[in-house]
Amino acid sequence: AIILSTVLQMGLRKSLLIGMVRSFVQLIAVGYIIHFIFQLEGIVYQILLLVAMSVVASFTAHRQVGGIRGVFIITWVSIIAGSILTLGFLIAFGVIDTTPRYFIPFGGMIIGNTMNSIIIALERLISQTRDRRHIVESALSLGASPRRAIHHLLKSAVRASLIPRINMLKIAGIIQLPGAFMGMLIAGASPIEAAKLQIIVMYMIVGCVSISIMVLSFLMPRFLFNKNEQLVFTEEKDILKL
Repeated sequence: AIILSTVLQMGLRKSLLIGMVRSFVQLIAVGYIIHFIFQLEGIVYQILLLVAMSVVASFTAHRQVGGIRGVFIITWVSIIAGSILTLGFLIAFGVIDTTPRYFIPFGGMIIGNTMNSIIIALERLISQTRDRRHIVESALSLGASPRRAIHHLLKSAVRASLIPRINMLKIAGIIQLPGAFMGMLIAGASPIEAAKLQIIVMYMIVGCVSISIMVLSFLMPRFLFNKNEQLVFTEEKDILKL
């Protein structure tokens, strides 16, 4: 990839190199951290690790979307809400237990996938609100509430963020063999057991993403408008300020 980027002058060589080095360092580091937590076998340490993951995910979303004040806390609250409800449901019904070998991988999967969906939703909502600012302001001038004025934009953002997860459900086992399924096979599990685990993982991810996106859509409008119910976009930049 680096050679192709250099030959084709795509300008991605530096990003690829940084990404490769970062992924190597991060995976080795998290391997040691999780190994240490496995030895402790304490639920508190597992929760702290997942909270740290959610903070990093929220910070990543904040940087990806742009200088939007309030996005970090909105993203974090949305991720935490979806994670607590999803993991709590799985634990309460005995689908998984709180041992590190289940709790940490499952928690990491839902946090990572939820972060990606939240970034898609935020980018879609912000870009569409900016492009259709005159429509939103016209609705406000006619007496619509801020939430009502951007209702159709929220729906579009929610749909855009959920489409990849819906497609994942549709093509699983036909076009794509998902990661958990392949991992179980490599570890020596039977194909049936691998399929069962993958079904749990997919439903878990879709459930957490759906909950988190709904929480995000509920919270986001208050950060798009000021106390006078005016859009807080600046004209020059795609930035929101309170």
